[in-house]
Amino acid sequence: MIGRIKLFIILSAVIVVTVLLSVSVKAYANDKKGREYREAIERSEAEYVKDIREYLNDYGFKNAGVNLTKEYDQDRNVTYKLVVNHHSFEYASASKIHNMENCFYEKADEYLKGSLETEFTF
Repeated sequence: MIGRIKLFIILSAVIVVTVLLSVSVKAYANDKKGREYREAIERSEAEYVKDIREYLNDYGFKNAGVNLTKEYDQDRNVTYKLVVNHHSFEYASASKIHNMENCFYEKADEYLKGSLETEFTF
């Protein structure tokens, strides 16, 4: 009888240890996938900003300030805000600003997973 109780305790302990190890392995795998996903998003955001800077340089707005921020709502949806600053925006035509804005939105579809708001400052 005592042998069966010891065997039951040992088997119970083995099962508990096995469950705990499998949970921690899954948590590690999920954390690694999450980290890799976040790193991929950050690389994509950095590429977007780089592409916008190149576009602005080619469009005649050299050394423009480009700032991309993001905000999450309570459902974890992302809204990006792109603020572009250049002293010449004050003199740019509305159609030129509109064309740039359209380009920013098109490029956002390539790089970003979320909605985009833009702001031009001078």
